[in-house]
Amino acid sequence: MARIKLYSILRDYAGTAEMEVDVAGKRTYRELLEDLARSTPGLRRALEALGWDVVVVVNGVRKSIDDEVEDAGVIHVLPPSAGGAYIEVGILRRGEKIDFNSIIERLARTSGSTGGIGLFVGVVRGVNQGEEVLKLEYEHAEDLAEEVLARIAREEAERHGLTGAVIYHYTGTLPPGELTIIVGVSGESRRNVYPALESIVDRVKHEAPIWKLEHRRGRRVYILGDRYIDAEDLNR
Repeated sequence: MARIKLYSILRDYAGTAEMEVDVAGKRTYRELLEDLARSTPGLRRALEALGWDVVVVVNGVRKSIDDEVEDAGVIHVLPPSAGGAYIEVGILRRGEKIDFNSIIERLARTSGSTGGIGLFVGVVRGVNQGEEVLKLEYEHAEDLAEEVLARIAREEAERHGLTGAVIYHYTGTLPPGELTIIVGVSGESRRNVYPALESIVDRVKHEAPIWKLEHRRGRRVYILGDRYIDAEDLNR
């Protein structure tokens, strides 16, 4: 047995915030809700009004309504949040792995209106401005970086009408070829996905409290937004 927790319009029209269900047997969350809706007309009306566009969260993880039901104590079922955009950000250390398939799956599930997903992946250049790059050091303000990334994601999602936005940025010392930033966005089509992707990457470069020091052969260069400052010039 498990508890279904309902919120907002789902709770109001079901007439209860919680319902107990038998999760035995293989079925999806959609099938589980369909069973509940048959015996609870108000819940059925709310689900139909939403076009079955609901968010399912189990053990802190967002699920697709068409995923197979997991054995869990509580299953949260929520209507789309205000603004409708799924936001996910994080700061990563070198060596931390990202599952790109998982990111794409989460973005694909953000809304029934999602029709396109765009990804940008940055890597450390081995050559910059004609000079060999040995390594790149990323420093970030630990108390501020994720907050700023989340704000950029939310603002760009609203501006471009996105259904989801994901930003992950690596920090620490990275050699050429290592990943530096991962940005993913979802929306109705390429017309809002492409501009949003470029805008988010540009804003992260100029607004996020993340700085880089490039170690080139024979010198070090601070790269701060669009500004390049030679460390040796400061020592003269």
